[in-house]
Amino acid sequence: MGSYVVDGAILSCTMSAAPGSLKVLPMRTVKLGGSPRANIGDTKPMVNIPSFGTCLIPGAPKPCTPACVMWLGGKIDVLVENLPALLSDSTLICTAGGGVIKINFDGQK
Repeated sequence: MGSYVVDGAILSCTMSAAPGSLKVLPMRTVKLGGSPRANIGDTKPMVNIPSFGTCLIPGAPKPCTPACVMWLGGKIDVLVENLPALLSDSTLICTAGGGVIKINFDGQK
């Protein structure tokens, strides 16, 4: 089982070389170490999930605009605002480019 993820976690996508930082909105009331805790619903493009620079879709590299539905692998018995807590071993599939987004650092200080 992975560790809990908070605002500022470092993400990577298999279809890009650039890392990104997860943004958990500051109005989140559930915190860990003073940082807002993430849940599996934190997937909104350019709000929670950043652009990773250039998307390396085969034959058509283009600017990255993530399109994601739900993180896979959350902690279902620990809810953060009615959704499972996000864990560092969770993954997210981008439907725009087919990349897999992973958490490289959980953001905990």
